[in-house]
Amino acid sequence: MGRRVIVLFWGAVAAAVFFLGSVWTTAGHLGSGPHTLANAAVTGRIAFVLGRAQRRARLSRSGEPIRMAGLKV
Repeated sequence: MGRRVIVLFWGAVAAAVFFLGSVWTTAGHLGSGPHTLANAAVTGRIAFVLGRAQRRARLSRSGEPIRMAGLKV
């Protein structure tokens, strides 16, 4: 297994842990109710999308090609 695959795997694990942690924390802050978990999931997803947008903006400013699933975009 190449170094890149290992880095991608652990990066995905870290992102999943961060996402689940943000959902768990947000659910705790919002209290109990029928929509608590859904609101927490939406909040976590928004944070994820904003982070991805910042990364893409940073890469586009640096002049590097943006790669999605190994493809240049």
